[in-house]
Amino acid sequence: MTAEETVSFEVGGHRVVGTLRLAVSANAPIIVLLHGFGGTRHELVISQTGAGIFTHTAEKLASLGFSSLRIDFRGVGESGGRFQDATYSRQIEDCIAAMDFVSDLPSGGPKAIFLLGWSQGGLVAAVAAGRTNRPAAVALWTPVGEPKVSFPALIGRDGYERALASRSPAKIQMPWGASLILGHEFFVDVESMNPLDEIAKYHGPVFIAEGSLDTAIPLGTAAKFAQAHSGTNQVWVAPMDHIFNTSENVEMLDKLIIATALFFGARPI
Repeated sequence: MTAEETVSFEVGGHRVVGTLRLAVSANAPIIVLLHGFGGTRHELVISQTGAGIFTHTAEKLASLGFSSLRIDFRGVGESGGRFQDATYSRQIEDCIAAMDFVSDLPSGGPKAIFLLGWSQGGLVAAVAAGRTNRPAAVALWTPVGEPKVSFPALIGRDGYERALASRSPAKIQMPWGASLILGHEFFVDVESMNPLDEIAKYHGPVFIAEGSLDTAIPLGTAAKFAQAHSGTNQVWVAPMDHIFNTSENVEMLDKLIIATALFFGARPI
């Protein structure tokens, strides 16, 4: 089994912590994994395996010849900073810094850098790709495409409007029972950030996965990303929920990982 290593780098005066998993081959292409809202770099634990969804993904990707770096955004998990200071903009900065980090690995750097973002991490990947045109390809797993639609739906329109109008940090009750404190700047980003416009600026290939059973992301979001993106793209739709049916087993998740790896593997590097 390929060994994992905890690594870190600094962004904005705070330490961003990640897990680096290197494939066997030297200078293998590397995938930066970007977690969703309220998640961590390991992501939701799969009951069948006891591993996080991104931990499982990294292991599977390594077996397919891809190295990976999964990070905790600032304010989350082991990374420095406060969660209430989190914004899309800061997470995009973390993503770009992660690409800088993997390009300077002691091994000489990877043959290619890919981005893979899940849910809100998909928004981050789309914007980072559009603003840098740096990744060789991008995978968006059930991505947030219209934050002004999906986030108010997640927390309730009334609570969203109150938080947006307030200059003070807002305590938000999440559907899964957790209470989270978010700053005013987060809601400003929700209002102003348009990942569909941002992905239009990216010239590389894009893989977009959508679940027909997903209640968190509106059906048709993948098609909107594909329509906005002028380059090569693939829309992959499957009968899965927002967590890839992992409450039952890892069959669908493994299919998605393989489809993503095949898409990345077809890119010239």
